[in-house]
Amino acid sequence: MSNTNRREFLATVAAVAIAPIQAGRAGVPQTAGRGATPAPAFDLVIKGGRVIDPSRKLSAVMDVGIKGDRIASVAAGIPVADARGVYEAGGRIVSAGLIDLHGHVYDGGITTSIDPDIVGLARGVTTIVDAGSAGAANFAGFRKYVIERAHTRIYALLNIGMNGCCNNEIYGDPRLVDARQAIATIEQNRSFILGIKVRINGRHEDLAHDIEVMKKAREAADATGLPIMLHWTNEPELIALLKRGDILTHPFNPPSPNSSNLTGGEPGKILPIVLTLKDRGIWTDFSHGGHLAWSVAEAAAKQGWFPDTISTDIHRGHVPPNGIVYDLPTTVSKFLYLGLSIEQAIEKVTAAPAKILKFPEKIGSLEPGSVADLTISEVRSGDFELFDTRREKRVGHQKFVPTATVKGGTIVYWEP
Repeated sequence: MSNTNRREFLATVAAVAIAPIQAGRAGVPQTAGRGATPAPAFDLVIKGGRVIDPSRKLSAVMDVGIKGDRIASVAAGIPVADARGVYEAGGRIVSAGLIDLHGHVYDGGITTSIDPDIVGLARGVTTIVDAGSAGAANFAGFRKYVIERAHTRIYALLNIGMNGCCNNEIYGDPRLVDARQAIATIEQNRSFILGIKVRINGRHEDLAHDIEVMKKAREAADATGLPIMLHWTNEPELIALLKRGDILTHPFNPPSPNSSNLTGGEPGKILPIVLTLKDRGIWTDFSHGGHLAWSVAEAAAKQGWFPDTISTDIHRGHVPPNGIVYDLPTTVSKFLYLGLSIEQAIEKVTAAPAKILKFPEKIGSLEPGSVADLTISEVRSGDFELFDTRREKRVGHQKFVPTATVKGGTIVYWEP
């Protein structure tokens, strides 16, 4: 992982995420029941995998039957004769398609953003929520040239800064933080915009300014019924502006004068205000990026505190050769190191994001009727180097590795 350069990284995933797999290889669907009448009950059956669906408290060896683009059945022993195609998933994990709640994928519009299909389907991620790359002034371009063209499913949080992320967008011309423009853009794009992003810089001396920006975001959120995602802060006045359903992101920030985290600078001690978030119905999102200090994360884990969702904050600077985030599966592996079970980790990239945001489609679950997005994966044993933002190394002994992705009933194969 640490020696993978950007060219190798891109070559690994550039094309495989956009075409159905071909029959005849290990693990790929084989035809079954051709020519039978009546038509088979399922177009595809994922056979014999360990189905983990936290939304239904399910972790057992079962089959998943797919009809068209929907989950039709989750049961043991679905007959092969009932399927047009069968994918043998024995010894692997079958879950709902992974959801990355926090990425930056306005590729071509924002210089730091990355192509969503490089870090999406090819990495087991069927849905990415872009966290504020676009604002009211440039969301139309994001929708037309990325959201509507990507093979990976893309939704967005609208940046309260009209020009989007990420150049201190709320600290320039005050006219570029406009609640009315945000409301209008959301109303025109209800199928794609699921919340509002506020990216403060965290400096205490900017508190008065940040409160005014948050009030504008609050106005837009209340008018549209959408949540706010706020960059992490320990400032009580800012946290007081959050309401049930809102999200705080980046709790494991490295300690620094301009970057608060859940300990507030006291190693090993979670701030009381953080412990009240859950009671207030405020969610927490990990969002790796440049926001992981092992010392903070390990202290929180020892006290049994974990964020509600695992996400990447992925962009060009976070993949090889310069980045240490790599992708969502690698980020999940870091939480396995921190002590989560595979069931707990999968919940934070499937059921939890689906609970937090009001997705227009039913994703994050294998309940019959849900969109047939699935990730087929393995947990491999060994010694794996895992790095935080400051490149401090830990050695984990479990690596979460997707081996195939199903998007809307169509299977896409990927070999890491």
